[in-house]
Amino acid sequence: MEPTPLPNPPKPDLENADVRHLRLLRTIRRITWAALVVVILIGAAGLFVLPNLRPYGPYGTRLVSERPAYDFSLVGNDNKPYKLSDFRGKAVYIFFGFVNCPDVCPTTLSELKKVYQALNPAEQSKVQVLLITADPERDTPEVLEKYVRFFHPKFLGLTGTSEQIAETAKGFGVFYIKSNIKSATEYNVDHTATTFLIDPSGKLRLLYGNGKPAQIGRMLEDLRWVLGR
Repeated sequence: MEPTPLPNPPKPDLENADVRHLRLLRTIRRITWAALVVVILIGAAGLFVLPNLRPYGPYGTRLVSERPAYDFSLVGNDNKPYKLSDFRGKAVYIFFGFVNCPDVCPTTLSELKKVYQALNPAEQSKVQVLLITADPERDTPEVLEKYVRFFHPKFLGLTGTSEQIAETAKGFGVFYIKSNIKSATEYNVDHTATTFLIDPSGKLRLLYGNGKPAQIGRMLEDLRWVLGR
């Protein structure tokens, strides 16, 4: 018997194989591009999200342990009594100075004026600037009235008895002493030139040394951080 011939093996479909290969390459490219786009989007989102996740680093000096600020009882340039607690719900700048101060006091108040004026009206309603005199013998409410209003009508000057001022200064760790005394009414007052920032809950939050309030942008960042806490 003659052997049965074997069937011819099927010819490979090279054309279809090439098509499938091209389709596979296109799919891989699409997946690669999609993955790349996702990575870019995640990275871009991180640029905006991560800074907000980092704790804020204030420009002013933070206290090692936060504490309530000293709640003084003084008299304003409008002859009304004031306590620090009267300003609860507001951020409060406090600076100790005196009307006859030749340089540091007017400079600091001018800088705080710029900070205050850079706020919008809604923010201004939540901020109070206080000048507490270190010269209660000469700085009466009437004298303070003319002085603080020169910088801004919303600023408030505070005075009191020598004992009240001494107690308030002690509560804030402020030093002051008469110097260059020429007479009972002619003298200078050397004093701590720190600006204190109290938060709306009445806590002493940040301190600014002499000259630091000049950085208006940084002061605004701190102030808005305190208001937003």
